Amino acid sequence: MQKRLAEVLACIDASRVGLLASIAHVHPSYAEIRPRDGTWSVAEILTHLALVDAGVARLVARSVVWGQEKGVGPETSEESVLSSVDQFAIVERAAFNAPQNVLPPHDSRMDEALRSLTDSRRALRDAFLEGDGMDLSAIKRPHPVFGELDLYQWGLFVAKHEERHTRQIERTLRDLREGAAESAPMF
Repeated sequence: MQKRLAEVLACIDASRVGLLASIAHVHPSYAEIRPRDGTWSVAEILTHLALVDAGVARLVARSVVWGQEKGVGPETSEESVLSSVDQFAIVERAAFNAPQNVLPPHDSRMDEALRSLTDSRRALRDAFLEGDGMDLSAIKRPHPVFGELDLYQWGLFVAKHEERHTRQIERTLRDLREGAAESAPMF
């Protein structure tokens, strides 16, 4: 595997390890509780992440086919791409509304979300691997918030987006714990 793609996939894998660690000891029924109106449950956040993965997997798969048809050349650079999305501060961004196509249903379930996460991540990795050897920086597609991103940047977006939502999960779990402590009877 060429170096730039390997570092993007390693970043994607690392974000998934962090996500799974954040939910390792969460009971499924607890994960389906919203801490307050207007916020997502852990299961909803996971469903959202699976929807984003699946959408980006489709985008990458179509884009790799397009690149093959257009004769996009081989990757010749070994320069790191890891900092190429830093200017967007994806992990630290203020909240914004998710597009309709990646909004989770209100009845999202933990078991279904975890299955979807596994399936969508496999599809995403497979799509990127189909482009191994191609200059994926030469293939650009629009992102609704960040503008034109090349395929490497799309992969990094997925990783940073997942890190952002891992932090959201941690806040959600903290809010649930604090809410439970406040409603516990005092003895």
